[in-house]
Amino acid sequence: MCGRTCLSVNRDQIRCACSYKSERGSIKPQWIDEHNAGKDYVPSYNIAPTDVTPVLVSSSKFNATSKQNRILKPMMWGLVPPWHKGDYKTHNLSTNNCRLENICSSKLYSPILNSGGRCVIVVEGFYEWQTTNKSAQLKQPYYIYSPQNEGVKIDNPDTWNNTFDNDNGWEGVNLLYMAGLYDVWQDGNTIIYSYSVITMDSSNTFDWLHHRMPAILDTQEQIEAWLDIDKVNPDKALSYLRQSKSLSWHPVSTLVNNSRNKSENCNKRILLQNKATQKTINSFFIKSQKRSSGENESEAKRIKK
Repeated sequence: MCGRTCLSVNRDQIRCACSYKSERGSIKPQWIDEHNAGKDYVPSYNIAPTDVTPVLVSSSKFNATSKQNRILKPMMWGLVPPWHKGDYKTHNLSTNNCRLENICSSKLYSPILNSGGRCVIVVEGFYEWQTTNKSAQLKQPYYIYSPQNEGVKIDNPDTWNNTFDNDNGWEGVNLLYMAGLYDVWQDGNTIIYSYSVITMDSSNTFDWLHHRMPAILDTQEQIEAWLDIDKVNPDKALSYLRQSKSLSWHPVSTLVNNSRNKSENCNKRILLQNKATQKTINSFFIKSQKRSSGENESEAKRIKK
């Protein structure tokens, strides 16, 4: 599954990072900003469903001002079913993720896939909570991201050295690209673009953490095929979705558990304590609490006398 993501760079940097090669050099996708349920994209280290994030889509469904084959469109995470009426928040369906295995038979997702509603969600990384450790009292969160170039630390923007020029394109932090489906919902004058992240069974390099993972597009060939809704039919496009084995990760604090925490501390690497150390620490606090409780009881008895 995928329940939280991170994207801290601004609009211009995202356009540069999502640039692609053409005969004219490196092209930055046009940014089209409208119909976001009254919300704008805000860079965040802890993006949750109902937040607005930029996604890549084919330009053939939009009136782009330049001859580009892809654009960037901010959309709300959590697809609003096209048949829903009334408040878009009350459709009561879980649409943050959609399972790859069920897309073609889904009443919701199959029509969207067949009508060209393919998109690519742009992130720096995503968070996942380890579910394979059954003995853990609290699920440990991890931050997952693309392997970075030498010297670049994903949790330290000072090391990214982000640059862009027409000849060399983007040089800086490597973003992560996840396949998704999007749709346009309208009720009266309200128009909302929203999306779901496609998930699949985890690869053998990731299943130690969780049995599901996003459908990550590792290559430009995959990104191009998924976005090319005019030349690549749905069945062919789905064949490009494969289990990614090119990932990096590190443990993070439980600060990310609360979606209201948006700070840069959410994706900072932490050192995990072993069980012996944790047991010692827990024992220390328990003894301290007992000692404090005993002192309070003694004080209470002295006052009564």
